[in-house]
Amino acid sequence: MRDTMLSFGEERLLDAVLDAAASLIVVVDAEGRLVRWNRACEQLLGYRQAELEAPYALLDLVPAAERSRAEEAIRALTAGDSPLVAELHWRTKDGELRLIEWSMTGLTGPRGALTYVVGTGIDVTAVRSWSEERVAAEARLRHMADHDALTGLFNRRRFEEELERHIAHGRRYGMSGALLMLDLDDFKQVNDGYGHRAGDRVLTAVAVMLRHRLRESDIVARFGGDEFAVLMPVGGASEARELADLLAAAVRRDVPTPAGLLSASVGIALLEESSTADEILSRADDAMYAEKRTTGRAARHLRSVE
Repeated sequence: MRDTMLSFGEERLLDAVLDAAASLIVVVDAEGRLVRWNRACEQLLGYRQAELEAPYALLDLVPAAERSRAEEAIRALTAGDSPLVAELHWRTKDGELRLIEWSMTGLTGPRGALTYVVGTGIDVTAVRSWSEERVAAEARLRHMADHDALTGLFNRRRFEEELERHIAHGRRYGMSGALLMLDLDDFKQVNDGYGHRAGDRVLTAVAVMLRHRLRESDIVARFGGDEFAVLMPVGGASEARELADLLAAAVRRDVPTPAGLLSASVGIALLEESSTADEILSRADDAMYAEKRTTGRAARHLRSVE
């Protein structure tokens, strides 16, 4: 039978093949000693093979936070789970972290015991970075599409989508809740007297107040200009009146302006199964403008229950 030992010429050929490969190739024995690795590994990491031949020296390249995953992969290979795919960071000699996607195969001896592990790896650092940047960019675009640039609240389009969704849910499971439209009174005096930057600061302060005063389940949006919308998904007329009074009082008390105290008109429309989103928005808007025309103590106009 032919001797399984490689001749000098065959070893040189094998080394040449390994070094010609673009992938990272690592061969480790059962004691965790590095037997071979190719030039791609050396070029990526900056280490020579001789520097990493101590038992499990390759584990030292793995960050401490990922060491347990690497050790788990070794145990799985020893138990016969092969091939195995894993992503692990390797730290280069310069201290840079590179993310490597490994495919590891265990080689066994005549009695089935693990003798060597052959790992082929691809440096996916740039690919993963690009993918993460793309996901982040897509998230930013979605946020920009759904939110008002100044206040960070939902914009009108997204709010109307949420309202439509709530109405559809209510028709199926029972309608509840109310829509409130809040408009700042005489806000034009701030812009005209102190400039649009001052006006922007007031609008931002209103948005902060709304976030703090509303429940987590409430949905709030800047509808445009100095008009804000609130979807109160649970409750009826009394809860809507209470919330409207609370928000109007909070505008007067918590929103400073260079023009002095600020007031707000709030209109309410209760949600009904027979109403469309446009009809509910129109009723709330009409109620808000009706309040603006009132004198003396503000009155809440519940157009949806007339």
